[in-house]
Amino acid sequence: MRMLRRIAWSGSAAVAAVALFAGTALATSTPADGLVVSHTGLKVRAHANTGAKVVGTLDPWQKVKLACQTESVWVEGNDIWYRLSGRPGWVSARYVHNYTVVRWC
Repeated sequence: MRMLRRIAWSGSAAVAAVALFAGTALATSTPADGLVVSHTGLKVRAHANTGAKVVGTLDPWQKVKLACQTESVWVEGNDIWYRLSGRPGWVSARYVHNYTVVRWC
């Protein structure tokens, strides 16, 4: 009977570990969809703050892929910043609307 308990517990722990790993892998592999909602060009920064070097711009209403989000410097009441997927840089979430869930960095 003791052996059966160990096997049952080990099996449950293994299932939980696989489910946790699968959920993490899924969340990290798919970038989120976003849309620039700024009426002018949006500055892409090297780091998630307004004092960081500008490394590019995005056009108004441009679709973007978002790798992850973090909290940083407030921009007009919003302290979330998105790291872009497929290119270097960060943008303030104040000017980007996410259409799908963005994972935390």
